[in-house]
Amino acid sequence: MDSTTRSRLRKTWPWLAGLAVIIAALAACEWQGWPFLKRPIERSLTQRMQRPVEFGDRFAMHLLGALRVDTDALRIGPPSWSQGASAPDLLRARDAQLVVPYSTLLQLRRADSQQPIHITTLKVGSADANLQRYADGRANWHLMPAQAAASAPAQDPQLPRIDELVITTGRIALRDEVLKALGEATVSTTEGEHAAVKAAGLKIDGNGRYSDQPFEFHITSRGALPLLVPPAAASAVPITVHVNAGKSRFSFDGTGTDVLDVKALDGAIVLSGPSLAKVGDSLGVTLPTTEPFVLKGRIAKSGEQWSLDKAELNVGDSRLGGRFDFDRRPKVPMLSGELNGSRFVLADLLPAFGVPAPGTGNPAPPPGRVLPQREFDIPSLHAMNASVKLRFKRAELGTLFARPLEPLDGDLSLRDGVLNISELVAHTAGGEMRGALGLDARTTPAAWSSDLRLSAIELEQWLRPRDKASQERKPTTGEKPGYVSGRLGGHVQLRGKGNSIEKVARTLDGSAQLWVNNGTISHLVVEAIGIDVAQGLGVLVKGDDRLPMSCAIVQGKVTHGLLTPDVAIIDTTDSTVLGSGQISLADERLDLKITAKPKDVSPLTLRTPVKIEGTFAAPKVKLEPKPLGRKLAAAAALAIVNPLAGLIPLIDFGDRDPQACARTLQGLRGAPAEAKGKAVEAGPTRHAAAAASAPVRR
Repeated sequence: MDSTTRSRLRKTWPWLAGLAVIIAALAACEWQGWPFLKRPIERSLTQRMQRPVEFGDRFAMHLLGALRVDTDALRIGPPSWSQGASAPDLLRARDAQLVVPYSTLLQLRRADSQQPIHITTLKVGSADANLQRYADGRANWHLMPAQAAASAPAQDPQLPRIDELVITTGRIALRDEVLKALGEATVSTTEGEHAAVKAAGLKIDGNGRYSDQPFEFHITSRGALPLLVPPAAASAVPITVHVNAGKSRFSFDGTGTDVLDVKALDGAIVLSGPSLAKVGDSLGVTLPTTEPFVLKGRIAKSGEQWSLDKAELNVGDSRLGGRFDFDRRPKVPMLSGELNGSRFVLADLLPAFGVPAPGTGNPAPPPGRVLPQREFDIPSLHAMNASVKLRFKRAELGTLFARPLEPLDGDLSLRDGVLNISELVAHTAGGEMRGALGLDARTTPAAWSSDLRLSAIELEQWLRPRDKASQERKPTTGEKPGYVSGRLGGHVQLRGKGNSIEKVARTLDGSAQLWVNNGTISHLVVEAIGIDVAQGLGVLVKGDDRLPMSCAIVQGKVTHGLLTPDVAIIDTTDSTVLGSGQISLADERLDLKITAKPKDVSPLTLRTPVKIEGTFAAPKVKLEPKPLGRKLAAAAALAIVNPLAGLIPLIDFGDRDPQACARTLQGLRGAPAEAKGKAVEAGPTRHAAAAASAPVRR
């Protein structure tokens, strides 16, 4: 070794020795776990995250490859911007191991970082977490620097991205003011790249309150990590969910990703409960109040778009189905799809209009009243827009009707608080119904409207027979006829304002027209209305038959809830039956009078009007006393002279008036009486057809 080399060594060996000492010191510190850096790291993390960060007494940190921290205890406190001095810690954990890449440390130094924190490994023996989201959208689990959190409080908070997660036992408490949810759950999970495949899994059991309703839930999955990372970086994993809330039950069996933000789901659901409206309130969807229901189908979610396919909905006796899409991306969410079904029972929808039913919470009307008084949830009509096609193979109106509507179609639209059901078309008993319904929730109170037309509906097929025995007879066996037959036509237009059926009824205005073409009516009914004892007994002896109706017309107007018939007439070859009076929807009272004018001679008839009075809850039918009293008084006086003379006041010589229908039509159509007389002489069929086509004056 020459002198030059030795000179160089003498100059460099102190540096090499110093480097060796440094390496040895670093190796010793790495082996010891850098215990003297505990406090500086706590202060740095506290400053950067703007929340207290503390490690336990047994602390070790390693720097090779990534930042790895092992501690017997870890505390991450509430953020500095949290509301209230007693805000709970975000996390308290024991026996924790945390591995963080250096890229995450650089990210924490950036005040404008919006990316989720990346954690390579997080293992804890036990953990106690308190998740809170405030009404302004800020969440305590959002670990971005305080400046970034303050600059974008409305953005969805990003949870850390974790590669390996192991929680032996854990408790999570949630308080979410945005969702109005409170909950507490126990959690256990073992998963990640280094976890045994068979052992990997997630189990959550908890309970809480959502929209002031208590619930309990159970969640199992193959793991939690795919449920926490953004959908673009996640793969769907099997997940099952069971939720019980009062009388409501929900189950989901499928796959999911990013479960806390519910970014993606796909699976089968079963949902049951006392009313669809309560489910809609929880989901932010406007649904009607119904009887208890069971819903099955396949649900999917991608981002802010939900879909329900192959839906099977059983509500009461109704069997419905369809497919629906719910898009939350617009400022006002949009529901679209088709509601169909093999059987729709109108009574199952009546709770939506306030009719009391088990589980709906609708109160019974006050004593003596029958109209529902529960107010509708009008504000919910502003919660979303909708475009739904209604397609029912069969719609049943109730026990009064022997034939259903087959089919019933319509289009439902909800836009900016205006609900319309248009293009309503239904066929039944050889005829059809057409019309539209509307509700404008932009006004206070809400404005309602209806327009319904009936044409060529065979009454004998549509209405049920008069008694149970006749319902069971077939036509070939001589079934008794109904009280009335013929082709029913009509036009009803009504409008009103109010937030309940009772209030709408008080304000109703409009008109109603009903007529029967080619009709007949029970002879016994006509004689009973005229209190014709002799002919009534004759009909009972020989059997009831049908009288052709030369016209059957009812037309009336509704003004501020008071229904007044302009004309009500049934004209037959035997008698002319007239109706008058009024019906008060506001007071729920009846004040009607029915008068029969026989056209033939009858030896024994009281011939006095029939009064229908009382309330909707307790109607009363009685004879008008004054005409009856005069007739009976005259009969009693003459009977004193001669018993046979007492029958003279009870003899009715008839009042044959061939112009009765003509004058009625003249009043309806404003046409000359001569023209009406010709219509009468042409016969019952042509006369009734003239009535059916008569334009009505408003």
